[in-house]
Amino acid sequence: MVLKRKKILSFFLCLLMGFTLVACNENTNKEPDDPGKDKPIEPELPITDENLGFAIHYDQTTKTNDTYKYNLWLWENGKDGGDYQFNGEDSYGIVARYQWTEFSTTAYQNGIGLIVKENKPWSENPVKDGDGDRYIDFSALTKDAYGYYNIYLKFGDKTIYTSADGEVNEMISAFSLAYNKVKGFQIWFQTNKDFKNYEITLGDKVVFSDTVGTDKIESQSERRMVFSLGQELPSILEEYHLKVIFESGKEMTKIADNSTLFSTQAFEDAYTYTGELGAIYAKESTTFRVWSPVSTQMKLRIYNTGTPASLGGSDVHQEYPMIQGEKGTWEFVYNGDCEGKYYTYVVTNSTYKNMEVVDPYAKSTGVNGLRGMVVDFSKTNPEGWDQVEIHDYAATGLTVYETHIADLTSSATWGGTAANAKLYKGFYESGTTYTKGGVTVSTGFDHIKELGVNAVQILPIFDQANEERVGKRTFNWGYNPLNYNALDGIYSEDPTDGYVKIREFKSLVQAYNEAGINIIMDVVYNHVAGLEKCNFDVLMPKYYFRYTSAGASNGSGCGNETASEMAMFRKFMIDSTEFWASEYKLGGFRFDLMGIHDVETMNQLAKNLHENVNDSITVYGEPWAGGTIALTTGTAASQAAMNSYQGYGCFNDKMRDALIKGGLNSNSSKGWITNSTKVAASDITDIKSGIRGLVLSGNTKWEPEKCVNYVTCHDNYTLYDRIKAAGIKDEDMILKMAMLSNSVVFTSQGITFMLAGEEFLRTKGGNENSYNASYKVNELDYSLKIKNLTLFKNYQRLIALKQNTNLFGKSGTDCKNIDVTTNSDGSMIMYDIVDTVKNCTYRIVHSNGVSASDKVVNLEGYSLYLDTLNLQGLSLTANTVISNYQTIIAFKAN
Repeated sequence: MVLKRKKILSFFLCLLMGFTLVACNENTNKEPDDPGKDKPIEPELPITDENLGFAIHYDQTTKTNDTYKYNLWLWENGKDGGDYQFNGEDSYGIVARYQWTEFSTTAYQNGIGLIVKENKPWSENPVKDGDGDRYIDFSALTKDAYGYYNIYLKFGDKTIYTSADGEVNEMISAFSLAYNKVKGFQIWFQTNKDFKNYEITLGDKVVFSDTVGTDKIESQSERRMVFSLGQELPSILEEYHLKVIFESGKEMTKIADNSTLFSTQAFEDAYTYTGELGAIYAKESTTFRVWSPVSTQMKLRIYNTGTPASLGGSDVHQEYPMIQGEKGTWEFVYNGDCEGKYYTYVVTNSTYKNMEVVDPYAKSTGVNGLRGMVVDFSKTNPEGWDQVEIHDYAATGLTVYETHIADLTSSATWGGTAANAKLYKGFYESGTTYTKGGVTVSTGFDHIKELGVNAVQILPIFDQANEERVGKRTFNWGYNPLNYNALDGIYSEDPTDGYVKIREFKSLVQAYNEAGINIIMDVVYNHVAGLEKCNFDVLMPKYYFRYTSAGASNGSGCGNETASEMAMFRKFMIDSTEFWASEYKLGGFRFDLMGIHDVETMNQLAKNLHENVNDSITVYGEPWAGGTIALTTGTAASQAAMNSYQGYGCFNDKMRDALIKGGLNSNSSKGWITNSTKVAASDITDIKSGIRGLVLSGNTKWEPEKCVNYVTCHDNYTLYDRIKAAGIKDEDMILKMAMLSNSVVFTSQGITFMLAGEEFLRTKGGNENSYNASYKVNELDYSLKIKNLTLFKNYQRLIALKQNTNLFGKSGTDCKNIDVTTNSDGSMIMYDIVDTVKNCTYRIVHSNGVSASDKVVNLEGYSLYLDTLNLQGLSLTANTVISNYQTIIAFKAN
């Protein structure tokens, strides 16, 4: 699939996963105007010297009656795209005229891509004009008297014409190094028009030059020339320059792109560093080591404060020249105790000059993540920290509760210390309650303990591109990574001190650990908040991210995607997760958009955690991307590759969609739970698979530890809001459907996962993408716990059943043998599971809202464990009638 062809999907995914909107074009959701009315035949524009924008002219064959059949899909190089309308007519045809103010400040320099398509949403499969993706290089164009750069397009013709008369400006389409397994390293260039002379130089030396005849051009149709550089890896610090003289006499120059060398085995062998990176602290001295093989100069700056002068601190620093080490590293040894100081690197290479950045390996930061910190971690441990150990729960024994640090305590109904609300400290504050109508319930930390879950997954708490200062904070889910190895200060009582947040978070982990609960960290290694000038790209331009011919690949839907297959980013991911797990004693990791990463990296990462930190660490992720990724087909850690997963699993969206049609399904779509008139056979198939701990019915392996069963998470609607959006208005019906949804999930094999607040019908007021909504929208309102206290108690019973019996941690073979049956129309699902420890059999029955006469089950001799409808006087007999929206769990001795 062409990368930009389905950007509307990327945009919605960007919103749903909580990424910063800076990476997404604001015009993506633009409603088209009516371009066929009252448009001028010729633009009436003032003559100007300003650089205003660009105009795309399209020939008359696209016009149908008085409406426009076609529109444009435009995207900035490396960014998301959106629909743009033709907004005028001229003598050539129709024209789309837009000013630079509608795009980013780098649109002119970086260029714009375009597709001409039918004026329909992508979901309606618009027909393109047949010419595919095109790309505008404005440097090859001349501005007109009105301040616009003009291009001219013809239906079905790929050529970008630079005048209405069919002229095409000369361009050097590409100039790059490459590697061929047989011929070794090569350098090649390509032009769009015939040329008569070229010259390639390296420094002062002319490497290749000639007067060209057509017999010397390797590809006449593409005007390409290729030259051998031999088998040895070319220097990555030297630049090849190309000068081309076209037939017209016009001369153009270009510098070769040598980033293609980075993916070769020769580069990996020469520059992969396996040692420790970052600020390596000891009381006697601290070694600062960073990997940047393309840089020609590196300086270390040491600050006494982590707060810049612009934020009320100081910019006073000491600067030290770093020296080149092995495998592309730079190093400086600071003699003396450097603990508590802050530092940055100043980088110079062919792309960036004297650019100051934070060390990617920095383990803490000052305010807003603008400076790294040298940490003595022995000073960060709360009393009793040495006794904290990850609980050795099997993955299939986990009930995971997903929440955001602020959500737990931001409501007035939390009742805790006001100063701790929305902070790490509030997250583990005990003794909080809420009272209404004479009923008192526990809230916050005590609520989680009372519920009985044994794992809490926290939305991202690593350092993000947020404003951390008190009084300036706004809500964000946190999918905008800035510094991966440091905690975010937005949840700290003092974001200016890099030590404070470490101590706060360790106290949080310790408190939950003492309550029998492991903390799972949500990690987002698949993209950064912004590629341009980020620390990875400054240190090693074009290495850490994937690219296409049009620029940075955008598989995340937020402007960039990291390249996990590159040795040094693979190392970073492995090093980073090992640091978090060992230093903070985490019980697991949830990978955002895991389908962007390659399987080999994920396999190595999981293996490292289990062998070098703790075998009980649980790893799982989203087995999809936010768009098309620039990775070799079949190597991504997508759902289709589950058989190749080693030591980690993924979310089972098949079960979710079968039950409620969540995710990106339309609101009108209804699943087994929400459809009261019929049952889809495919939904039954996916539910049966999920119950037995299988994500894909076609999987050849039965590994329930790889299956995360759920119905809702932080993305999309809450469970209450999803059911309501499907058109269900009756509150009692919504409650029954919600309870039934998780009754199926909680009685299935595999990892059990729930969104915070499902246990009392949490609502966000219908907001299906609350990534940057208010704290109020995202809060956990504990008054709902009082309102739905019976529902809460049902959840307690389901969780206790999972964690206190031998029912849901079955091996693959045992899971495969679970017999899941249905009645005649699939409206009732039943299965038996044996507790081999207590030597008894549990019979579990679920019934949806489709009425049927054969919802009768033999429960003679069984004792009732749970009736989710809490019917009074329910008798278990050989002909027990199962009601709509009911789950019955009963047991008897074997």
